[in-house]
Amino acid sequence: MGNLTKVRTQFILILTVLGVLDLALIGYLLLPGFSKAGKMAQEQALQQKADALSHEVAPLQNIGDTLARTRIDVRKFYEQKIPSQSSEISQRLEKLVQETGVTTPGFHYSQEIDRSGQKAELPDIQRIGIETTVTGEYGKVARFINALEQDRLVFVITQISLNSAEGGAVSLQIHFETFLRQT
Repeated sequence: MGNLTKVRTQFILILTVLGVLDLALIGYLLLPGFSKAGKMAQEQALQQKADALSHEVAPLQNIGDTLARTRIDVRKFYEQKIPSQSSEISQRLEKLVQETGVTTPGFHYSQEIDRSGQKAELPDIQRIGIETTVTGEYGKVARFINALEQDRLVFVITQISLNSAEGGAVSLQIHFETFLRQT
């Protein structure tokens, strides 16, 4: 009889362990995310996230080619719009003065300094500040400013001040910048 009690105790113990294990497995299967519907929902959420990330990085896929084209475009811009000799700047300005019919006592050139007091620097480019006074009929002065802004060289007007206006003629103080390519 002692053997039967021992077997029954072991049997009850094994049954209890199996019952607890069954309950644990049922709980595991019923947890959200472990059912088939939960897994499908997670998969859809992950797919949406992957699609969103793919959409975000799509513009960067050919970034190497884009950078190479940009370098070529910058080089062309420098060659076409930025002179390599300061005489080109003065010749171009004199031509604009003649073409528009304004008069000027001359141009004052200076190396530009940024607001922090440092020399303004771009790679292989020197920034040149130019100051002048232009006098002429209003229409001619307006054509000079327009020609300056639309010239093949880069001229950036930073300040215009009216000095005087007499009998249809105006006199403007003009500050502008251009650039010189370092060769």
